[in-house]
Amino acid sequence: MSKKYNITDTRAASFPIPEKGQAIYWDEKQSGLGLRVTANGARSWIVQGYVNGKSKRFTLGLLDELDYKEAREEASSTRASMRKGVNPLEEKKKRQNVSEAETVTLAEIKDDYVKHKRTKGMPLRQASINGIESCVKNEFSDWASKPVANITRDAVIERFRNISKKAPTQANLAFRNLRALLNWAKEKYTAPDGSYTILNPNPVSQAIKSNGLAQWNKETKRDTRIPEDKIGEVWLALNAHADPERNITTTCTSADLIMFMLLTGTRISEANQLTWDRVKLHDDVPTFHLDVTKNHNSITLPISKELRKVLLRRESQKLSNSPYVFPAKRGKAGYLKDPRALFVRVSEITGCHIHPHAMRRTFEELAVRSGVDSDRRRILLNHISGDVHALHYGNNKDPKVLIQEVNKVGDFILRLAQIAESAAKADNVVQMVK
Repeated sequence: MSKKYNITDTRAASFPIPEKGQAIYWDEKQSGLGLRVTANGARSWIVQGYVNGKSKRFTLGLLDELDYKEAREEASSTRASMRKGVNPLEEKKKRQNVSEAETVTLAEIKDDYVKHKRTKGMPLRQASINGIESCVKNEFSDWASKPVANITRDAVIERFRNISKKAPTQANLAFRNLRALLNWAKEKYTAPDGSYTILNPNPVSQAIKSNGLAQWNKETKRDTRIPEDKIGEVWLALNAHADPERNITTTCTSADLIMFMLLTGTRISEANQLTWDRVKLHDDVPTFHLDVTKNHNSITLPISKELRKVLLRRESQKLSNSPYVFPAKRGKAGYLKDPRALFVRVSEITGCHIHPHAMRRTFEELAVRSGVDSDRRRILLNHISGDVHALHYGNNKDPKVLIQEVNKVGDFILRLAQIAESAAKADNVVQMVK
């Protein structure tokens, strides 16, 4: 510190204004207290001291807010805390964090989460965002405009039990989303020293746990797939519905989309958003590239002989104003979201409820029956394994290597279709004889 001054209230208001930058007038009576005057005329009290051996400077307030006596008292108190290792800047930030954390609402946290949350460096998928927004809008609509700090363990238990009575699976989903949002709020408003200012512990984690006052609802594992003895019949039906001479455009697109999923094992959200710029149909080894995936792991996969037939048919019906392989005639999305009507037809053939994800399980079963080993099945399904062998050895994603595996699946489906067609002809002959 340089020259010191005999500061009073009158003199504090009359110290000269510097031409540029700032000037500091240190008080001769109170150690560490100074008056800072800037070139624009702003006057404020500051205090300087040491925290754990490091010099720190802190603003106490404007001259208009504190008179000289009050500034001396503030400086004395602050320096006493600094000698004990308290950093006034961190304490101020902590108080600001606590103040904001106590008022931030669930809706505000939701908006911040969907905007900034990253998984493997990638933004949340739109499906995940839609799910989170739906939960806040529906299951937690009355909490949306209230501070998250006010969400208690008891409130979570009561709400979880009530929703579980009618929709146990949805209750699990909603509260897992809520847990993620509250964890986000908890971390967002962490104090500079690493301590949590709110939601410690997370009331969802506190309420719903093994041996807790509430437990997650048991969910039945889904194992739906097309029975092998029905795959041929389904394939023939899909081919028939894909014929543009006999069916409307939407039916043709729906049939091709389901056939695509059956031949590739892709999720419907991956398949229906496929664009033509990611399809290399006429290369030596034709491929398609999945950019938007559930696990954010983009991958390029080979196109089998049977899949190429499907995509050539798609190419012949390509819409000039749409980038999508499976376009929709109506709707903002631009792509066919759900071939629901045709899945009803597939369910009628199989005798069980068939939904989009059942095609993924069916592909896995077809790959097993076709002799595709587990490492390559995992790659084709774009699953990430923690197994050392799979991670470092069984990880060849070269389409030139995988093409023979997808052709095995396509050939197996074709054989099943031929068997189903022969059986249908035999039945027709029997009926004619009768």
